Amino acid sequence: MELLDSRRLTGPGLLLDREGAALEVSFAPDDEPVVALWRERVRHLLDAIDWPDETIAVRPFPGGASLTITAPFDALFSACDVAEAAWAAAVAARTNQPEPDLGAALPILHAAIEAERDPHLVALRDAAGAQGVTFLLDDRAVTVGLGTGGRTLVRPTAEPSPPAFLPEVEESPIDWRRVHDIPHAVVTGTNGKTTTVRLLASIGRAAGFVVGLSSTDGVLVGDERIATGDYSGPEGARKALRDTRVELGVLELARGGLLRRGVPLTRATAAAVTNVAADHLGEYGIFDVPSLAEAKLTIAHTLRTGGRLVLSADDPELAARGRAVAERFELELGWFSLSPLTEPLAGHVAAGGTAAFLADGALVL
Repeated sequence: MELLDSRRLTGPGLLLDREGAALEVSFAPDDEPVVALWRERVRHLLDAIDWPDETIAVRPFPGGASLTITAPFDALFSACDVAEAAWAAAVAARTNQPEPDLGAALPILHAAIEAERDPHLVALRDAAGAQGVTFLLDDRAVTVGLGTGGRTLVRPTAEPSPPAFLPEVEESPIDWRRVHDIPHAVVTGTNGKTTTVRLLASIGRAAGFVVGLSSTDGVLVGDERIATGDYSGPEGARKALRDTRVELGVLELARGGLLRRGVPLTRATAAAVTNVAADHLGEYGIFDVPSLAEAKLTIAHTLRTGGRLVLSADDPELAARGRAVAERFELELGWFSLSPLTEPLAGHVAAGGTAAFLADGALVL
């Protein structure tokens, strides 16, 4: 039995609908009861640190499991400590070894949580929610609103208490009348992600927008490259959308970032999954194409209620899951296909839905 990975989940994803902590663990088939032992011990710890409403989610995979808990977004390092302490106790119980004294660990956990929690940050997030705008956080900065409507406050290198970069909200210099989001689209899939975001950015520029683009090629704002390298993850999205010149965001999100950290945004206008194929299997408990499709479809978490989810009707995994995902997240569903308008697209369009397809060599919307 081995702890393979412990990490913060800074956004909703495959197992959780909000932030939390995740462990990846391995064990032999005979040791599967260790999962139930972990559940018992992590629930005991969550209750003991006064987090009784946090949820536990487990996803088994060949040779192990993903073990996750939700947690306050400003206490994710402590949440990892909680999950790890419960795992250590579960392994000891399974191997008939003396268990670590979880009671003795409680003062340490309480102190770590107290040091990490940030009421000013919570108040700012609540204020952004009340204004209906994005709250974008990482270890270096916090942003409310996006692009031309964004305001970013940078964390100092030192960590005074309360944090100097986050004044009390009622005394905040933020002029909420100027804070707003901008339209932005996110794209994932096994193939075609970078091509798709390039095409979308070209369309946006032709329409007269200043486009913020993040992809495996880097980050572009208009015609200026502000970062080079693979930025197809949360960091790239933040770089593109924090630039106050940007009027339209187009973001590539790869599978790894979605699984490692969860989605970086939750108010996108549109999201697309190009396709799903057997590629990059074996990481974060994803060992087959159906599981990979589930992982890709976590991009639905990026969308605001009523946003548009665009999927390939030619991909059997997406075609089988698309409608249920759209209904679960209260999204508009759009299909695309390389074939003419046949079922199920014809029925979807007849019912008022949107589809893009090929007919006689033309692209039809």
